[in-house]
Amino acid sequence: MGNKNIEKMIMKYLIIVTVLVLSVLNASSILKVIAIVLGAFSNIFLAMLVAYVVNIIMVKIEEYLSRRETKIMTKVKRPVSLLLSLFVVIIIICLLIMLVVPATLDSLNMLMAEMPKYFQKIQVFLLAIFENNASVTKAIDLLEIDWKLLLQNIISILGGGVSSTLDTFLNVLGTVVGSLFNWVLILVFSIYILLDKERFIRMYERLTTLYMKSEKKRKLDMVLKVIHQTFSSFIRGQCIEAVILGTLCATGMFILRMPYPVMIGTLVGAINIIPIIGAYIGGAIGAVLVFTVNPPLAIGFLIYLVLLQQFESNVIYPKVVGSSVGLPGIYVLGSVMVFGALAGIPGMFFGIPTVASIYKLTNMYLANKEKKSAGTSLNSVLEEKIDPTIGK
Repeated sequence: MGNKNIEKMIMKYLIIVTVLVLSVLNASSILKVIAIVLGAFSNIFLAMLVAYVVNIIMVKIEEYLSRRETKIMTKVKRPVSLLLSLFVVIIIICLLIMLVVPATLDSLNMLMAEMPKYFQKIQVFLLAIFENNASVTKAIDLLEIDWKLLLQNIISILGGGVSSTLDTFLNVLGTVVGSLFNWVLILVFSIYILLDKERFIRMYERLTTLYMKSEKKRKLDMVLKVIHQTFSSFIRGQCIEAVILGTLCATGMFILRMPYPVMIGTLVGAINIIPIIGAYIGGAIGAVLVFTVNPPLAIGFLIYLVLLQQFESNVIYPKVVGSSVGLPGIYVLGSVMVFGALAGIPGMFFGIPTVASIYKLTNMYLANKEKKSAGTSLNSVLEEKIDPTIGK
């Protein structure tokens, strides 16, 4: 018996080593296959993400409708709450587009119209500086820009030439139609997930009950609840904080008599959903828009936004998001840098709750180790940290 066990162990390790060696030798091929598989499932992952975000709103509406429990309400509670949740999301997206897009196009048109005037002012400024240098002033005087030709060249470059305008239009149209079709499929799939989410929960319960020991299942349930609590708290916190920052930005711009207060406030708030750098991206775009109306006022806007961002980072963010996620500032910055480098803006967004989940679970594990002498189990440590209302 002893020899058989040793042989089994040797075979197991040989298989593991062989698989690892083959994986290293064929790493490029394996990575290509993984990329293809992830690409094939990308729409499903997006649908799951959409369903998860909408579910945060849907659960709250269901809780409200459950207070008026009747036979009819019991039957229609889920579809009604789902429709209301989707309606809320669509209304928010439409409002953002209506507030941001028209004003942005107007400001771009104004910028193109005012650009020659700004160029002339810069010429006058440079002539005043180099008035004692005849060669430089002569070069500045001779410097002229044909703005219509420049705009035509830009359009030609972007479109690939006048002769290919129709091809470019058809390519863009095809891309837009394809994207819309994909998003319709994603939305439909997410609706199916939300309407029948209990089926997936029951499947998880059956599989974990059949193939896992009860103690391991309890630990896994607790870990998943911690992750869910962290991600849902982070998403809610980011949305609330974005609304607060956008409102403060618009209010301050109204008081300071700056142009486009509602549009820029909405833009700054919406882009601020991207952690840490979002407000600065929105501020840069806002400064360009203010510049088109009043160039000196753009500097005042940047100063105001930097002060507002400092207030938001040190007062609002810790209260709204930090307290719920429970991640120290240095970890927040580190997670944004690392996950941003790995996956861009989506990495920045998902990095903070991912690191926060790991941080919480690590602290709970260490707390369990420290409390073992007192007879406290990991489950009791986890239960102390979990909101009992989550997991719906």
